[in-house]
Formats: sequence, structure tokens, C-alpha cells
Amino acid sequence: MPLAYSNGYNPHPKLSFATALATGFSSEGEWIEVELEKDYPVDRFIRQVNGVLPNGMRICTAFVAEESIDTLSKMLCCARYTVTLLFEAPVMREQVASALKSMLCSNEVIVDKKTKSGVKPTNIRPEIIEAFVLDDPEDTIRIELLGTLTVAGGLRVETFLNALYDCLGVTAFATVHRNSLYFTGSDRLPCLS
Repeated sequence: MPLAYSNGYNPHPKLSFATALATGFSSEGEWIEVELEKDYPVDRFIRQVNGVLPNGMRICTAFVAEESIDTLSKMLCCARYTVTLLFEAPVMREQVASALKSMLCSNEVIVDKKTKSGVKPTNIRPEIIEAFVLDDPEDTIRIELLGTLTVAGGLRVETFLNALYDCLGVTAFATVHRNSLYFTGSDRLPCLS
């Protein structure tokens, strides 16, 4: 495959992910940019890369980007997650739904955020686009969460969960799955309608 490489003493392929995935999260919607030295058929690219990827990982779609398109990281605007919660003490689905509604109806969701200059109170409410409890069997509580995610930062799921736990007065073990990333500036990429 005609991968383009950087110049210098230690050349590496010119490829980059739209954004990092937090340690411990799973995902099914990651995007990567790959620069090639010459034109290459998209279907052949997908077939060849999928032939060498590890089990459980595959490319679903690809396209040739227009010259004018920005980088994926610059076009990134938000991400959707499914969070599965296993609470330390019994919590009803209605309690979680009520806590989420309270957070979303509020103008402020203040959390202590670690910065270079120390810990400071920060309002994360503008970073929460939507959050709701999914309709699951009684023994499982899952939340669908849509939060901002840009090159400058965005909603940290762990911070959101800490605010939720404070609201509920109980903590939980959480598994987080990123379902999709959304972009602006290209009709070939997933975007919020």
C-alpha cells in the first residue's frame, strides 16, 4: 500500500485518529486519516487493511477526502456514549432518570476540575448535549450520553459521572462505550442533524 511517510531520521506513516479514546473505554465509531502517496482504490484499501487488523477491529467505510477538507480533529464537534452502571447500593431507574433531568434542566453542573494551577470549580453543563436512561431489563441501568468533543476539549465522561453520583448520593462501577463521533464541515462524515 502506498502509505505516505514523514521526513526525517525516524520516518513514520502519515496517519492520525480524530481523537483519542480514554483508557478502558470501548468503541465502534472511530475515524482515522491516512495519507497515501498516490491514488488508490477505496475498496482495495478497505480490503487490504481489514486483512491485517486484529480480530474485533475493522474498517467499515472509507472515502477519498477533498483537498479543501479540514483535519478530522478540527471538524470534530461531539461524541455519543453508552454508559452501563452497576451501583454500590440499590438505585432505581427512575432515580437516575430524575437526576439526569435535574442536571439537564439546570444552568449549572459544577464539578471540581483538576487544572495546571490546582483544583477549581467548573460548570460542565454547556458540554452536556443530552443524557437519558435507556429502556433495559430491570437489573441493568444504561445511560445514553451525547457530549461536546473538540480539539480544544469537551465533556469528560468520568467528570459527568461524578456529578451524577453526587446528585444520587451513591457511586457505581461504570463501563463506557463510545458509539460514534460527529463532525462539521463535510457531508461525507457523520454529523448531528
